[in-house]
Amino acid sequence: MNKYFVLFVALFLAGATYTSRPVQKNWQFTSTDILDQLDPLSGKWEVVTPPKLNQPLLSQSVKYADFPKVLLKDRDYYDFEVKTKLYISSESADTQAGGLILRYRNLYSFYMLFVNVKDKRITLTRASLGGFKPLKRVNSNFVPDRWYELKARCYLDQIQAFVDGETFLTVEDDTSTGGKIGLVTAGTSRVYFDSLSVQSETVEIAK
Repeated sequence: MNKYFVLFVALFLAGATYTSRPVQKNWQFTSTDILDQLDPLSGKWEVVTPPKLNQPLLSQSVKYADFPKVLLKDRDYYDFEVKTKLYISSESADTQAGGLILRYRNLYSFYMLFVNVKDKRITLTRASLGGFKPLKRVNSNFVPDRWYELKARCYLDQIQAFVDGETFLTVEDDTSTGGKIGLVTAGTSRVYFDSLSVQSETVEIAK
């Protein structure tokens, strides 16, 4: 059950009044200082300055067939909107995909939202004890070596995905309704992340 709903009910029964206001947090990957705010689950995450992009960016460099993941050392998010700016390079000929981690509880409960420029599709995948299950795939003419803005909106049991402001998919799934957010790449993909931001609601009790 959504924790904000529980809080609303408790406040209502107590006769209290409350206000809800949006809260936005932003993380920039321009300095190695950001690494202290990250929790790498797999892979080697570092701030690098690729010559062709000429700016410091977050990237993952370990080459093995897995899903290198890094979480923000931040609170759990329930209903929220998160976005990142990512550059998927053609440096790796095998895989070219990266994206967002959503509602991470543990290694067996989270979602991955991938932009795959090699296979030209966007995919929402759910992780569980039974493994990874693609919930929805949408084909599109994604290309490597350019910037994309990837955004996910999670509200109750609905997850929506946007690329450069365009809606690409909507999925209803209530397996996980809250958890941490983060970033992910696929296998040997070379992906550069410029930033990450999240907007959510906070509830304040009126005095």
